[in-house]
Amino acid sequence: MRECVCWLLLRSGLITPEIIQSLLPWVNSPSENHRVTSTAFLAQLMSDPMLREKKFLKPVLHILEEKSHDRNSIVRQMAVRGLGNLVYGAPEKVKKHKKFLMVILIRALSDPFSSEVIGESMKAVAKVLKELKEKDIGSSFRDLTQEIRTYFDNEDDALRLWSFVLFGILARLTKRKWKGYFAEQVRQSWVTLLLHLQDPNPRVSVECRATFHLCVPFLGLKRLQTAVNEHLDGTAELKPEELQVDICRHLAKENAELLENLYKSTIMYFFSRWEEIRAVAVKLAGIILEHTDRQRMKWPNLDHLLMSLQFLKKDPSPSVQLVATEVLNDICPGRVLGE
Repeated sequence: MRECVCWLLLRSGLITPEIIQSLLPWVNSPSENHRVTSTAFLAQLMSDPMLREKKFLKPVLHILEEKSHDRNSIVRQMAVRGLGNLVYGAPEKVKKHKKFLMVILIRALSDPFSSEVIGESMKAVAKVLKELKEKDIGSSFRDLTQEIRTYFDNEDDALRLWSFVLFGILARLTKRKWKGYFAEQVRQSWVTLLLHLQDPNPRVSVECRATFHLCVPFLGLKRLQTAVNEHLDGTAELKPEELQVDICRHLAKENAELLENLYKSTIMYFFSRWEEIRAVAVKLAGIILEHTDRQRMKWPNLDHLLMSLQFLKKDPSPSVQLVATEVLNDICPGRVLGE
């Protein structure tokens, strides 16, 4: 509501430098309502070109930086939103203030008390990154990438969605300087992305699909990339199990080390909070074993796997129970389960 009022005032042309000056003392008011209202106003002001015309940009940026530390989470959220709105009000100034912006926004990504502040920061970072190139991000690239990855399995749908969006933006931005580093981050994350192609939230699944597609080239396996492209190019409905079979088949031929990484990461998701992801992980583990020479490859710990699958036969989700039973039957055909 506050933002709507601010927007209407700005569009009407009623905002003058005098009005802005009169509101500035409110940002440090003991009253939380005054701080929220004034910060929301400044956040909206940041999206208006009049900000730079009236030479308010610099002082308002510093006010928003200060308010990003406010004890009230709504004030912090409005401050972060305002910093992101610089992209609309003065896009040519984003590069000039890039370090200032990235330090504040990356810090807000780890706000300990408010998922709304974190989500707002993710949206602001997405706006800012679209105005930058790889070389502009500097050392913030490392901190940003690591912070984003922590939200891939977050229980908040919006935070998962935006974490995948941001990782995809970084994949597009990465050219030379950070290519090696980002490739390593992809190697540590690609299994999570593969599993979340079947995220319980359809919108998250769609964003994950786009990001997974952008990240596969960083694995450095051309034939695997070609196979994945066949599944993800265009808008055809994804058939996840067919994609998983193709991935395992190619890795068995091209890169046994990455297949091992796939297996070890997958079994960690047997106890995911989402039943959909647990079922996908169990099914994928079975597909991996189908494409693994168990006599030659020593890494599949079958005793541990069998114990986990026996446990998952009693999972609260019928779909997980069913998949666990099917994989057990495939691994130990003819064996009386439960022995």
